[in-house]
Amino acid sequence: MREKLESALIVAVYARYSDDSQSPMSIEDQIRRVLEHARRLGIEPVKVLKFTDEDMSGYKKRDAYARPGFNGLLESWDAGAFDVLLVDEFSRLGRNPRQLLEIVERLDDTRVRLICADGLDSAAPGSRLAINFKGIIAQEESRSTSHRVKRGMVGQLTRGFMMSPPSFGYRAERQFEGGRAIGTHWHVIEEEAKVVRRLYEMRSKGMAFDKIARWLNDSDVETPRDGRIWRAAGVQRLLSNPIYRGEVVWKTDDVQSSAHSENGRPVMQVFERPHLRIVSDELWASAQSEKISRSGYGGGRSQYSGLIHCGHCENILSSTSKGRAFSCGSCGANRLAGDPLAPTSVPTVSVAGLNEVLSFALERVMNDERIGQVHERLREKLSQGPEGELAELRKKHDRLEKAGQHLIRLICRRDQPDPLLEEEYAKTSTELRSIERQIKVLQTTQASMSKRDLAAQLGVNPKSLIKKLLDGQLPAERLRAVLSQLFPKFIFLGRESRYIARFEIHFAPGVAVAWLTETKPVIDECVVLRIKLIGSARRPVRWEVVEEVAEVGTPMCPPGNCHVACVPDATAETVLS
Repeated sequence: MREKLESALIVAVYARYSDDSQSPMSIEDQIRRVLEHARRLGIEPVKVLKFTDEDMSGYKKRDAYARPGFNGLLESWDAGAFDVLLVDEFSRLGRNPRQLLEIVERLDDTRVRLICADGLDSAAPGSRLAINFKGIIAQEESRSTSHRVKRGMVGQLTRGFMMSPPSFGYRAERQFEGGRAIGTHWHVIEEEAKVVRRLYEMRSKGMAFDKIARWLNDSDVETPRDGRIWRAAGVQRLLSNPIYRGEVVWKTDDVQSSAHSENGRPVMQVFERPHLRIVSDELWASAQSEKISRSGYGGGRSQYSGLIHCGHCENILSSTSKGRAFSCGSCGANRLAGDPLAPTSVPTVSVAGLNEVLSFALERVMNDERIGQVHERLREKLSQGPEGELAELRKKHDRLEKAGQHLIRLICRRDQPDPLLEEEYAKTSTELRSIERQIKVLQTTQASMSKRDLAAQLGVNPKSLIKKLLDGQLPAERLRAVLSQLFPKFIFLGRESRYIARFEIHFAPGVAVAWLTETKPVIDECVVLRIKLIGSARRPVRWEVVEEVAEVGTPMCPPGNCHVACVPDATAETVLS
């Protein structure tokens, strides 16, 4: 009777192989084995439904639930389309813990019989224990395999090889030893490297990613990986790739790795590749600055987009009132949500008022007294020679190292990951490695790397900066990029009354003379201004700007690491509109 029933069954077969190192013939072999095993058990199906997945992982959650063949199997299962499910091994169904648990629940809720060619049969006594045990074994096998693969990849990186297809600007070359491939090296393609440098220069001047993509397409530059056209997201990924500054960054997410921090969170391992460097650290960092625009994509018609922070919540002010004002959207959302810590009204300031503040700040920091101080610092650096420059770099190195250690302590104290702190630590680590490279070069050459820059900066009058910035000739994107470097901090602190607003502005005079001469900044000090903006009650509004405090000689935050978190506590409310 049993043989008669089993001869009238509809059977589903599922087969899968996980990566391109396995043969596609594995699918056919699996199907053949399970059908032969079923016949030995006396099962002669009237119909066989085949479901397959090629080159698909069954462990990672994202991949495990994105298998078209497996999803088709589940749909047929839900529809009651088969009586028996055949697989070569239980692990072929998947290695993801959650998914395997769902399969066991399906077996309990339906009359489908699971048969594996390795002997597992859900109709046998004690099968649930065996299924759960095989599921645990499959998961551990995946973890162990993943660990071995990642360990091997880190080993290759440590030996100087590369582990991925070459990025735009490079070509790959396999290295052989005794007729066996032992690794892959990259080499710079100079023609493409010229394009890469041009892209970084465009971005550092504030050009949007989509405009850069349009330029690449118009210039008939071929995309990497045989893509059809360049897109903004692809340009963004290219410019954020650390290989162009001569580094390979490996994110360790393997819990078995000893490279984890004490709290078990993944850390970044950096492998130096100086022969693959295409752009300088400064140019690479300037292209990463989020202050180029609020979104990071370079959009916005206003020169202030992405530049001004709210002194209450530390977020960036956004354009409002058809571009006539800037307000804090975060404070507005918190206020509507009933946050007791939110300000009573949304912090807002008019563009006309910001123009007055910017003009006043430039006039104040570019007066004769401060220009004299800048020139004195430049002459002092020029007279110090390489020894003085080396001492300055070591001081900066110590400062960054202490900042990094402080951030690590803060990260380790958190019960949950803090993306902002981790991003801050990554930026500080990048700047620290840049300083270490500069120190190494200076110790090796014993020659000043900035003597020519210093001489050029001494020969320029910083007052000419004011006219160049305020004459309306620079496009908004270019002006925005310059302002973000000149003003590492531009904070709207709030208001004292309806018509009085307060600001804190950090100005970098070293950036000013460097921008005018197209050289590298050699002075890392800031002038800190606290400014009061007073507007009249009658229209048209008449403005008065008053300087409250000026501090000179404050060390400047590393590029890209200047955040509102270091601003003294200030209460910001609704501001001048």
